Amino acid sequence: MCSFGKHIVLLIYTITIINSERWYAATIFERRDSGNITSNRPSFKPTQNNEQQFTPLALIRSKENYKERDNVKPTVYSIEAQPFQNSSWTASNTVVPVVIRFNNTIDNLNVLKKVQPKRKQIRARCPSIEPKETKKLISKHRSKTRFLEVFQVVEFDHMPCTSSSGLEGKCLPEPECIDAGGTTMGTCADGYGTCCVTQFQCDDRSAAQTGWFTNPSFPLPNTERLTCDIALDKSSDDIKQIRLDFNLFEILPPVNGVCQDDQFIVSGQNVNNVIPILCGINTGQHVYIEVGDTKGPIYLAFQTATSENRLFSIKVTQLTSSDELAAPSGCLQYFKPAQGYLESFNYRDKSDIGIARYASYLNNLNYAMCIERAPETCSVTYTNTDDMQIVNYDPDGLHLIPPGQAGVEILNCPNDWLLIAATRLCGDRLNDGSVLEDFTINAPITDNNAGPIVVWFRSDEAYVGYGFKLFYQLNSCSVMQS
Repeated sequence: MCSFGKHIVLLIYTITIINSERWYAATIFERRDSGNITSNRPSFKPTQNNEQQFTPLALIRSKENYKERDNVKPTVYSIEAQPFQNSSWTASNTVVPVVIRFNNTIDNLNVLKKVQPKRKQIRARCPSIEPKETKKLISKHRSKTRFLEVFQVVEFDHMPCTSSSGLEGKCLPEPECIDAGGTTMGTCADGYGTCCVTQFQCDDRSAAQTGWFTNPSFPLPNTERLTCDIALDKSSDDIKQIRLDFNLFEILPPVNGVCQDDQFIVSGQNVNNVIPILCGINTGQHVYIEVGDTKGPIYLAFQTATSENRLFSIKVTQLTSSDELAAPSGCLQYFKPAQGYLESFNYRDKSDIGIARYASYLNNLNYAMCIERAPETCSVTYTNTDDMQIVNYDPDGLHLIPPGQAGVEILNCPNDWLLIAATRLCGDRLNDGSVLEDFTINAPITDNNAGPIVVWFRSDEAYVGYGFKLFYQLNSCSVMQS
């Protein structure tokens, strides 16, 4: 219906343009007498309601001709534009006498321009489909925008990320994380991805290549007695090692070098690979487990005996022999940076969860700390930068080395010792006598031997000391030659 009305308006406009008709506003007065046009003073009466009408230019001209013949001096009336209405004019060969006076200010007024607001009013009366079409187009545009945004989410890089709990994960789309058995912990990639973490809980069994073994209340500590273990199946037959990074590791300390209250135990590895039972504070430490000769599973277990705070988060990474993190066989620890620290287990005596700690190394240790030899380096220098105590006693329970001094070789260090550059070292100072012969002073020790860079640590079952923390630095070959 509305469409039909539009076509009628368009048709009237077209006809008017084709006939070149200009419409003008005029007030029409009909002649009062019987149509005697010869009267000198004819009288006129207004049409019905004193009509103000629109009249075409051609009709005006015919009225002007009649006006001139009749010598009638018309009266001036004010003109107001009104919609066209039916008047008393008749369609015949004889023009009905009228008096017409046009205001010069609107002499060239085109009525069609005045009609345009009326066309708008008529259009407004009918519900238009244009707003709906526009809305529909906007909807399509937004839908397209959302599609592009989703496409961008799919395409972001799956990079490492740090979760809201502090654990390292991988930035993935949320559905992909859930399908892989991961846990969403915070956002990444500007909010388009989720930091996906594979988290192992007590009694879990998994073959995930990477994941985190945490206490049940993590990131909060557990306060009750705890028996918590997980079983790790090798993710493929090519797996040779499992690296454990102790992001957080706080359980009760050893007593006289023995982990009797709390224990962390590794089992199921190669038969010739001994992993010491650990306890105390070992945050920041790491160990390698050799698993190339076993099909698994490998078990990681925490056992606690009392109700105390415990907190741990251990990153588990399965490695093939070609992986970048893979260590030489036989190394319990492996350090790749050109400089860093070698630290005994349970060396730290400060706790993040507020219980008393006692720093000491453990009994019955026998392991190797290996350092990757960087290109163009020919030696490594060790320096004691903190407290050191590796104790040795005679059969009577007396110190073999006076307190505050360095011990060197088998007579001073028969049971507990570090082996650096093929030399046994112990006591309260680090000094092999090659630089300074004053053994009450720490002195740097440089190892320029060829082959793998290895530091061994050995302890017996009798006595333990505070431990050690040594700084190592690889040296370029040019320094050695000079």
